[in-house]
Amino acid sequence: MNRAGRRQPLVVVLGGAALGVLLVPGHAHACALWSQSRCDAQNTAAIDLDAPTSQPPRAWSFDGSGRVWGYEPGMTVWSSPALASVEGRALLAVGNYDHTLYALDAATGERLWMFTTGGPVYAAPVFFREGDRTLLLAASTDRLVYAIDAANGRQVWVHSVEDYRPTLGGARLAAPCVGGTGESDNAVFVAYWVWDRSLANSLQKSGVLALALADGKPLWRQELGDNDLTAPIFVRTAGHGQLFLGSANGNVYALDAATGAVQWKKTELDAVRSPPAFFVSSSGPLVVTGSKYGTVRGLDAATGVERWSYKTGDRITGSPAILTERGSARVFVASYDRFLHALDATDGSPIWHFAARGGLYSSPALIASGGEAMALVLGWDHMLHAAALDGGAPLFSAFTGRPLWNVAGMDDSNWSSPVAGRIHGHWLGFVGSYDGTLRALPLGEADRAAPVLRSNRWFWLSFPLVLIPFLALAVGLTSRERRRQRVRITPVRP
Repeated sequence: MNRAGRRQPLVVVLGGAALGVLLVPGHAHACALWSQSRCDAQNTAAIDLDAPTSQPPRAWSFDGSGRVWGYEPGMTVWSSPALASVEGRALLAVGNYDHTLYALDAATGERLWMFTTGGPVYAAPVFFREGDRTLLLAASTDRLVYAIDAANGRQVWVHSVEDYRPTLGGARLAAPCVGGTGESDNAVFVAYWVWDRSLANSLQKSGVLALALADGKPLWRQELGDNDLTAPIFVRTAGHGQLFLGSANGNVYALDAATGAVQWKKTELDAVRSPPAFFVSSSGPLVVTGSKYGTVRGLDAATGVERWSYKTGDRITGSPAILTERGSARVFVASYDRFLHALDATDGSPIWHFAARGGLYSSPALIASGGEAMALVLGWDHMLHAAALDGGAPLFSAFTGRPLWNVAGMDDSNWSSPVAGRIHGHWLGFVGSYDGTLRALPLGEADRAAPVLRSNRWFWLSFPLVLIPFLALAVGLTSRERRRQRVRITPVRP
């Protein structure tokens, strides 16, 4: 279904950078700094990198240490990547199941440095820039949050979300996000879920911890029950910061960024597996969520009251992404129903949908500038799909590898979602596949390494063209053999 979006002025708040941008016709929102799990509070996951010293970008692949032994619920081989320009070079940071955080040259795939943690790194890292120094902030399942100098991989500080004791079991830490307890960015917020295996102190607990960016000291802690939490997103309106996040028990929370106090809670019918998205419309701030129940909801950011909802045909495990351009706003959300849905962000009405060959599990990445506008999304058909932002026409698909494990219920894990970066005017898509390989794929029409997939129609049309010659040959040989047999059995008359 195609329909022109409403054209109205919007104000969008950029998470982390906290800059108000008045959108005018022809202007597309772009992420300025990768300070949240999907770059910004709109979850666009695409950034234009100012990297004069980087080489021209090309397709590449990287498999880390290759140590991937077995599947467990919640496991991903790669985290979703994060991108930034560090000392004039395009840098890609990504976590891995092998307990390592890798920094790669985004243009060539060259490994710049690696940082080893005490557990797998499932959550996407983020960046914070202070003067000439760029910090990389990452959370590991060892219950630690790390601040690392992005230029050389050296640890600046580290802090635990839960004090160590021998009976502690595993932990799941979501991607951090950078924001502030006041009018400037001074904190990193981390959602966590930890559990204790002792008989006397058996517990599970989750919450959000705010740490000072300067030294990692705790600023506040807010406990939120005993369920897995999504990464929070940070927004600032009128100098006041807020955090929004979801949970495995279906609750969507709004927290005061200064104190951690719960401002409101909205209960969904099933788990919310990925961070919500945020934008400010002419009628006020809006939080957009997607759940495993398959419903996309637009919630009033101040109260949590539902403004609109849209039901897809199956579960949603990725984040919604919001694109604001030409005076309108659209929500893009992928579903296990095989469709990438484009909705009007003001009322949730459908605009178009793109059909893939398998269920779509990832968050989309939105490229709206510098060439062909497209949405990137990953699916259970083991493909990276690119759909045109206007109309949803398929642009190309690329094979990303098959899973290393044959297991049921793989939606228990939030597998890596694609991201995109523009280097020297060329867009690259970065995909951490569940086959253990991290890939960079050129996205420009002239640079694509992946061929355009053709539909099965070409197979069925070409099948008779191949079959007919063989059939004619078989009929000819059969007829000749029968003629020979008739000659051999013809009786000879005296």
